[in-house]
Amino acid sequence: MDTLPLLTPHKMGKFDLSHSCKIGNFIFDIRIVLAPLTRTRSYENVPQSHAILYYSQRATKGGLLIAEATGVSDTAQGYPDTPGIWTKKQVEAWKPIVDAVHKKGGIFFCQIWHAGRASTYGTILHLTLDQFFPIFA
Repeated sequence: MDTLPLLTPHKMGKFDLSHSCKIGNFIFDIRIVLAPLTRTRSYENVPQSHAILYYSQRATKGGLLIAEATGVSDTAQGYPDTPGIWTKKQVEAWKPIVDAVHKKGGIFFCQIWHAGRASTYGTILHLTLDQFFPIFA
């Protein structure tokens, strides 16, 4: 019986996740990345101290961690209690988190985010119509 092309295993050849790779100015010692995971635990859109433990537990030397979706403005939030970077208080709250990852040799990227019209209703109640519908056809 012939195998279907879509079900035939692809042979990748020699591939090792433990070899380093360079992307731009960054050298990653391993090729496994912590993808962004929205946690909705940043009350009033400010990262909390428990995030220091969360991210530092996952940090490895030369490994990449991508922060959860981080709003760029109060109109960018898609869900309640997601972190932001549009106020000084938020930026200051991120610093010990980033420092903890760097202390373990990890690389930390911020996933900047604007949810647009995908926002949940409760997240946009404070917006005026011109903020929520900026373009009228």
